[in-house]
Amino acid sequence: MTQLRKTLGVRNGTALMLNIVLGAGLLSLPGLAYREIAGDALWLWVLCATVSLPLLLVFALIGRNFPSAGGIPAIAGDQFGSLAYTACTFLFFGAVSLGLPAIAITGGFYAASFINASPYFLALLLLLMAGLINFLSVKKAGKINSAIASLLVFVIIAIIVAGLLAVQGQQLQEGGGHINAFSFEYSIGQYSAVFMMVFFAFTGWEVAAHLSEEFKNPARDVPLAMGLSFIIALLFYVLLAYIVAQSQITDHFEAPFTALFAKNYGAFAGTIMSIVALILVFANLSAAVWAVSRMVVSAAREGLFPASLAQTKDGAPLRAVIAVLAVLSGAIILAQSGLLPLAALLEYAGQNFLILYGFAAAALLFAKQGKTTSLVAVIALLIVVGLLVMREFITLTYPLILMILALMTAQLKKRNIKRLKS
Repeated sequence: MTQLRKTLGVRNGTALMLNIVLGAGLLSLPGLAYREIAGDALWLWVLCATVSLPLLLVFALIGRNFPSAGGIPAIAGDQFGSLAYTACTFLFFGAVSLGLPAIAITGGFYAASFINASPYFLALLLLLMAGLINFLSVKKAGKINSAIASLLVFVIIAIIVAGLLAVQGQQLQEGGGHINAFSFEYSIGQYSAVFMMVFFAFTGWEVAAHLSEEFKNPARDVPLAMGLSFIIALLFYVLLAYIVAQSQITDHFEAPFTALFAKNYGAFAGTIMSIVALILVFANLSAAVWAVSRMVVSAAREGLFPASLAQTKDGAPLRAVIAVLAVLSGAIILAQSGLLPLAALLEYAGQNFLILYGFAAAALLFAKQGKTTSLVAVIALLIVVGLLVMREFITLTYPLILMILALMTAQLKKRNIKRLKS
């Protein structure tokens, strides 16, 4: 069995995790959350971070105790069998099939601020352009993705600094500028929906945990890298949410920073902000299509998807890339029709990831790694169950349908294996 090279330490491990976790969707989430529950959105970001801590510990412990590149499906499969592996695989693909289109649509709205076209059409165009990168050789695609991703943190810092200066100037002119207490003005359902939407920003560590096989000293460095990346990401999240709350925007919620920069620095600054956002979205989509297409290949090899999707040409899984682009494009078209608005895409993607976190916590609990580890796993499980209980049943139909499909696929795979043996 081949093993990945152990090249990661705390510093480059933290940087790599930040590249995975910090998504371009972050540029729309603060505005969308503010549209739904106004000033309470800032507190919901803080609450979401607090709730995410035990879940983060689960992945830190998994990375420390089970240094593997297998992912949540593999860990769940090891503890609960092939059905759990299949269910987690379907839940993951169900999450990215909504989350990635939401990121593309975010880019579409930023582009629409200076291009006279439908944001959904621009989202499709952006997705296809990002997908084309993956038709290059694996080496060239990797270099392009790495070059763009390395700028991510610096760009977000620049947006935060410029945004803080803008709202500070606005507060001096208007005599405002304070953080309101939590109002409790909205229903549990509204808070729950926004929480799931915001939770999408706290996903990515489930992928980062599976870099652990590449750490030189996973027992020490995986928890440190994960903790540092969480602190840095959280600081970015809260500051961006604070900027939106203090700006008190009344429109352009899907692209709040373009509106803010145009208002305070002029139309040209707003256009520059939109271009920067487009670069971030492009980087996100290009890297994500690359990663998800490889996961499609892995699932096809396991017999969960058609075997033809595992075929490669010059080392690149072109059929898997095309399949991923087709699914993501379909979700954008559904969003354009009004069947799946941008907020719903983010909400349901976040919900799927939350359920996957529950599977990871359950797997860690059943692995019996000691009392402290078991306690962390139990707390994380209780958080996941508690959050899901607060959801309206209709919102849970999506993951339920995916798990039914997973059960049917697992049964079909079992029958095919029996038929081949007989």
